[in-house]
Amino acid sequence: MNDASVSVGAWVAFAELAGPVLVAMLVIGLVTGMLQTATQIREASIPFVLKLSGVAVLSTLAGQMMMGGVERYATVLFGAIPGLIHG
Repeated sequence: MNDASVSVGAWVAFAELAGPVLVAMLVIGLVTGMLQTATQIREASIPFVLKLSGVAVLSTLAGQMMMGGVERYATVLFGAIPGLIHG
């Protein structure tokens, strides 16, 4: 494993961890914004509570899968440390 593959692996692990949360927050925010615009309700706490609830549910249901990418990357990285140190 070289320096470039370590960097790419880190970005992939980050995407697997943060991607589902960011997509869920985007969808919840978009739907909430459209509903608030249609009903002319301008309350800032509604999207916040919905996003917080959505992230909590997503973390509960898919947290183990999301952390799997980080675990795989850490396992590969720890195995590659001697090669990275000694060249």
